[in-house]
Amino acid sequence: MEDIMIVQGEEASKTVVIKEDIYLIVRSVLLGVLFDFLFYKKALGISYTLFVVAFYVVFLWSLRDKVAFKFSLGWFLSIPIIALSATYFIFSNQIFASLNFFIIPVLIIAQTILITKKNKHRWYDPRIIKDIVNGIFNRAFSYTSKPFVIVLSSLRIRKSNEKYDVLKKILIGLTIAIPLLIIVISLLASADRIFKHFIDEISSSFGTINIGDFSLQGIIALLIMVIVFSYIWSFSNPNDHIQAQGQPNSLESNKRSWDPIISITILIAINCVYLVFTLIQFGYMFGPLNNALPAEFTYAEYARRGFFELLMVTLINFSLVLSSIRFTRKDGNLVARTVQILHSLLIICTVVILISAFLRMSLYEAVYGYTYLRVLTHSFMIFLGVLLAIAFYKIWNEGISLLKPYIVVSILAYMLVNFVNIDVIIVKNNIARYVETGKLDPYYLRNLSYDSIPLVVNLLKDGKVFKDENVSNDLKSYLAGQQNLLSIEQSWQSFNLSRHKAKQVLSQNTF
Repeated sequence: MEDIMIVQGEEASKTVVIKEDIYLIVRSVLLGVLFDFLFYKKALGISYTLFVVAFYVVFLWSLRDKVAFKFSLGWFLSIPIIALSATYFIFSNQIFASLNFFIIPVLIIAQTILITKKNKHRWYDPRIIKDIVNGIFNRAFSYTSKPFVIVLSSLRIRKSNEKYDVLKKILIGLTIAIPLLIIVISLLASADRIFKHFIDEISSSFGTINIGDFSLQGIIALLIMVIVFSYIWSFSNPNDHIQAQGQPNSLESNKRSWDPIISITILIAINCVYLVFTLIQFGYMFGPLNNALPAEFTYAEYARRGFFELLMVTLINFSLVLSSIRFTRKDGNLVARTVQILHSLLIICTVVILISAFLRMSLYEAVYGYTYLRVLTHSFMIFLGVLLAIAFYKIWNEGISLLKPYIVVSILAYMLVNFVNIDVIIVKNNIARYVETGKLDPYYLRNLSYDSIPLVVNLLKDGKVFKDENVSNDLKSYLAGQQNLLSIEQSWQSFNLSRHKAKQVLSQNTF
């Protein structure tokens, strides 16, 4: 009799937990809808403050049994969080608006960790950064599949046999994959007219379905919902692996792992879309089929479209690959090999997309000129390609750590970008474009650093490069002004080699 009462007590406790989780899902859905209502196609204003307040209402109510007010730094952070969020409707400084867009979420994560006492390090310990980073990546994303699992559990779907359990995991994987697929397909359709035509042909067979309009707002609301739920649920879960002290045991390791069946389902769904897109890219971007483009659509126009969409898809894939490599369990040789193949296929398709984006940016630069942002974007794509190559090696050599080579490559890449002298690259390529097309933005050249001056002087001395007198006179006026500025003597402590070379070159010429 006593055993029966214990079992009944455990069942009642589980029911209460599931009910609270369902309530949290509902609150998270409401926050997702509110986010879409406040921000979709709207400039930031009072909406930012309203959403921050709404988030805290949901957060504090959901954790009302775990949070108590007291005078501490955690609660003090409420002041800068509310004050900074209020700047979006008080002021219009775009620099601080951009900075605050990233700073406020970091402060929110720091505060929520401190007031719930989930921090492993004190707030004045530099290692508190690890707790904040942990909050950004683990708490916000480790339990994104949990709402779907809870909903299925609440529907009393029980495991009757192994096959039924696999079917349930596949359904969960599809449930997670569908929103991601809609985002990816929308981006690819926006980036590539041929792919959009292909998708339109498929969707037309099911009726008048517009992939882009169908779900963008729904996707935004869903993403915010799962992130908010994951973050708050990580604080309320009593078996939260994030707060566990010491080394995690095997049970905790399993909790933080992704089920391989779910991962395989997601990877297969994503890879199917990318294989179709990759075939189109080989046909139109890398192959001899350019003549097959629509009559009203030139190859140059086709290639310039969709660069940013493709770059966004690349970043999504990169995040998906790294997360899947990190968290997917390897249950048996067959499952492990299947996951390896799917990871490799995703990286190969991502590299093709990255090359396509690279070529599109090259053509964009040829038409509109070279700038810091465009050259740095090119560099970033090369950097991503190197990281993907390392990830590919990691897939088939699981013994290596990704973090070590990524840190080394990142440091080397940043050093290289600093020392390749981007200003000289911009001047050379813009001049080459001017010679070929007769188009040049002299105003942009005037805003480059001293490193560009020797090259501009040499080109002006040539006399044959700048055929347009207006361009030539504009640059001569700029150089004359720089000559006057550089003639002002500075202390030896301010010596700069780039400035010195520019001054020497200008002193030998008259403008």
